[in-house]
Amino acid sequence: MIFLCSFIFLFTRTFPKTFQGPHASKGNLNLYNSSIRVLCNANSSEGFDPQKDVSLPEINLRNGKMPANLLSPPPLSSPRLHLAFFAGGVHGPIRPILLNQWKGQDPDLQVHDYLPKGLDYYSFMLASKYCLCPSGYEVASPRIVEAVYSECVPVIISDHYVLPFSDVLRWEAFSIQVKVSEIGELKRILTSVPEKEYLRLKENLRAVRRHFVLNQPAERFDVFHMILHSVWLRRLNLKVD
Repeated sequence: MIFLCSFIFLFTRTFPKTFQGPHASKGNLNLYNSSIRVLCNANSSEGFDPQKDVSLPEINLRNGKMPANLLSPPPLSSPRLHLAFFAGGVHGPIRPILLNQWKGQDPDLQVHDYLPKGLDYYSFMLASKYCLCPSGYEVASPRIVEAVYSECVPVIISDHYVLPFSDVLRWEAFSIQVKVSEIGELKRILTSVPEKEYLRLKENLRAVRRHFVLNQPAERFDVFHMILHSVWLRRLNLKVD
């Protein structure tokens, strides 16, 4: 097992876009067809089957811990300075469109590639009403979970992404989905959300936050139990010959 983990670490560092779970799991078609796969890259256009497979939320915990300033978000009534925020690598088909349309175009939409030195990523999330979550090379991004932690309403811009726990969570109750073709209309879409509706989305974010937290040891209703529950539901759809 140690050898296998070392090999995977070395291989993925050398060929970061070659060794991927969705493709590697197709090596044995019998296993592929008769198993429940738990994948971050839950891309329905690449063979992810939402009836059989489980979408795993992508969580980036530096040093194994949640960033300190996300542990206790400001009160729900606290004003947020920015309408929307994005900062990240410009890769994949969607992010270049977002950057071309909005980078440096409007102070209400803080859209960057990487933040200039001295600016804090999470501070921008905590100061923004909406966090833009476009897909990159893969459909999933840890940005969505970070938005949940910071109670910054996720604006999901993606094609073919099967959202985590969508069989039990109503994502429309705490996030907004925008089509790629609507990126140029982002400000109009977000400013048209009534304040009462925005506050409802924000309150619901606080309610679902516990489902995306990784605890050690695990606690009821946290991300570990949500994953197990998703696997348990899929067993009803899996037919093994």
